[in-house]
Amino acid sequence: MDKKILIGEMAKIHNISTQTLRYYDSIGLLKPRHKDEENGYRYYDIEQFAQLDSILFLKKLGMPLKDIKKYFSNRNLKILTDLLNKKEKDIDKEIELLERYKKSISKKLEFLEESIEEARLEECELIELEDRDIIYISLNDRTDIYSVEYGIKELSNRLGDNLCLFDGRIGAFISQEDILNKRYTTFRDIALIFDHGIFNHKNIKTLHKGRYARIIYRGLYDYAETYFNKLIKFMDINELESVGDGIVLTITDSAFSSKEEEYLTEIQIPLK
Repeated sequence: MDKKILIGEMAKIHNISTQTLRYYDSIGLLKPRHKDEENGYRYYDIEQFAQLDSILFLKKLGMPLKDIKKYFSNRNLKILTDLLNKKEKDIDKEIELLERYKKSISKKLEFLEESIEEARLEECELIELEDRDIIYISLNDRTDIYSVEYGIKELSNRLGDNLCLFDGRIGAFISQEDILNKRYTTFRDIALIFDHGIFNHKNIKTLHKGRYARIIYRGLYDYAETYFNKLIKFMDINELESVGDGIVLTITDSAFSSKEEEYLTEIQIPLK
């Protein structure tokens, strides 16, 4: 029985390309046992099936080819066990990250679906909020777009987490004094606000649970004055007293949609 297998057949059996096998040969990972230099043929032995299966398995696990080559240059059960243990830990970390991605997406979907209900838009309401985590920096009364955007980026860099802008909500604080004097265009702080317990960071503070007057409207900060006035009127009618700074929160903006009519903003005022 002829045990020599042409490169094309070897590739077909293992569902890979001949180019891949030629590349493995060029880097010394899997060399053909026989070469017909005159006719350009390359042959493999059937015993090399197991080696190629192992290469493809380790590659499927995400192991770099240089590490696979190193393993095959001096392979034994101890080295294989160490490689697989390390890969198992890497996969556990990846699963943990994917679970966080899933949780972030579910939370964002839940919030978006709740926020875009037409019946709730532009309607004042009372809500109870649990403890939230917050990281913020002072804007020193600057309201230009550059100061705001650079402030958001600085907060993201402080946390050192690429997901933080997706996990949290961007908020601007307007002082209680400015609200009482109907000055709604000066932001005291810019912040990222998260569900409690997502991050463990020295700069994270707690925004304590409490009751808030809230309104959600279509548009960005430019329209905040109209809706602050509407919310203050609602509070006056219902004899509700503010006990802190107002928060203007982005729900959707140009990062989520190119249609301005789909931009949503929320205003929250803490109550006594």
